[in-house]
Amino acid sequence: MRKWILISGVILFLIMCRQVSKNNPPCPPMRPMGTDSGYVNTTYVFTTSASDLDGDSVTIKFDWGDGNVSDWSHYTMPGETLSMCHCYLNAGVYYIKAQAKDIHGALSEWSNAHKVVIINKIPTWKKTFGGYNDERGNFVKQTEDGEYVVAGFTFSYGAGGQDIWLLKVSPHGDVKWSKTFGGIGWDCALSLCLTDDGGFVIVGYTESKGKGDKDIWLIKTDASGNEEWDKTFGDTAADYGYSIARTSDGGFIIVGYTESYGMGGRDVWLIKTDANGNKEWDKTFGGEDDDWGRWICLTEDGGYLIVGTTYSFGAGDKDIWLIKTDANGNKEWDKTFGGASYEEGSCIMPTNDGGFIITGVTCSYGAGGEDVWLIKIDANGNEVWSKTFGGIDDDRGWTVCQTDDGGFFIVGRTYSYGSGGRDVWIIKTDVNGNMEWNRTFGGINYDAAYCGWQVKDGGYIIVGYTYSYGTDGSADIWLLKTNNTGDISVSN
Repeated sequence: MRKWILISGVILFLIMCRQVSKNNPPCPPMRPMGTDSGYVNTTYVFTTSASDLDGDSVTIKFDWGDGNVSDWSHYTMPGETLSMCHCYLNAGVYYIKAQAKDIHGALSEWSNAHKVVIINKIPTWKKTFGGYNDERGNFVKQTEDGEYVVAGFTFSYGAGGQDIWLLKVSPHGDVKWSKTFGGIGWDCALSLCLTDDGGFVIVGYTESKGKGDKDIWLIKTDASGNEEWDKTFGDTAADYGYSIARTSDGGFIIVGYTESYGMGGRDVWLIKTDANGNKEWDKTFGGEDDDWGRWICLTEDGGYLIVGTTYSFGAGDKDIWLIKTDANGNKEWDKTFGGASYEEGSCIMPTNDGGFIITGVTCSYGAGGEDVWLIKIDANGNEVWSKTFGGIDDDRGWTVCQTDDGGFFIVGRTYSYGSGGRDVWIIKTDVNGNMEWNRTFGGINYDAAYCGWQVKDGGYIIVGYTYSYGTDGSADIWLLKTNNTGDISVSN
């Protein structure tokens, strides 16, 4: 009897073990596969699969990481790939997981997570502004409200001749307001900066006011573009203001050139004003030949760094000229960059490592003709590296800025590439100046860009002019908004 009881127990145990073995849960699904990044309100497909030790059919669900979990899918054979779609409604970083269930209801563990970064879709567009005469956009800046302010000139509107044209544009490229400033002569805005009260300070030149041929013209407006005050600087010859920046004391620093003062020909002219545009001091730099300042930025020690061009100094015909001053405009050191032919410096901006990045044009180096020249320097003006970009024709860089990923974004124009005679050219590089991508914009006629920056949504804003898409064959201001890869959708 004991023998039969023991045998019965063994048989019952084996039956129970067999039943348990038939109900193994599925294995955790494979880590979901799909896009690593995307946009809000866009549907994306993700896939996974799950195996089952018992060969049972499985159903799968996804946890999307945003508080939503999918319904269970239809049953599939173990190992068969299954797809599901999801649309994220908010920007953020999400971790997608999957879980499997067999026909007996046994659940697997959750899979490893797939990370996806969702951002707001970046608006892109192209806009032209102008009338039946020529217009040009020389400078653009994003304002605190996410809109854009554009400065340049117009022959179609204003008091006569060439007038300064200031436009405020919405994030989608619609004009909010526009203002003109000028008289019967030629007047032009070349740069601007934002002020704490939401207004703007414009710098350029005027033939309609001042003492001489052309004078530097400084105009302060309110947030709606209404003039609050203006100042002119110059004498009987030609004087230009190319670049302006806010200073730590609430005033302004201007750089350009003067033919009225200095050593001879054109000299770099540096002017410091108070918050109301009253000149506090000025300095000139130059030699017997023509020299000019094109851009200015502030340094960490309270001084200034100017980039421009010199015929008076350097290795060749004309060279890029870099001048460092103290807070009072006294020169501390200077550097030239160039070879046997000619170079020009157009823009300098600070970089995250305490140095600076310069762009301009070189004929001494590169592929031929004029090439875009990108120069990385340290805080003392020593070259760290340089790169050229271009083809066999003339190409030029006008502005440069460091991007969110540490690389650089150059805006310029090209004769070597694109659709027509001259096109807008934008270039994105990595942190070491290696090109990652480039784009051209233009038609069969002449088009060019003079200024551009990365903006808050990660895209880029660019301004210049277009003959290809202007009014009745004239040049119009051309404002382009791209996404983070420099593209503009066809529908725009």
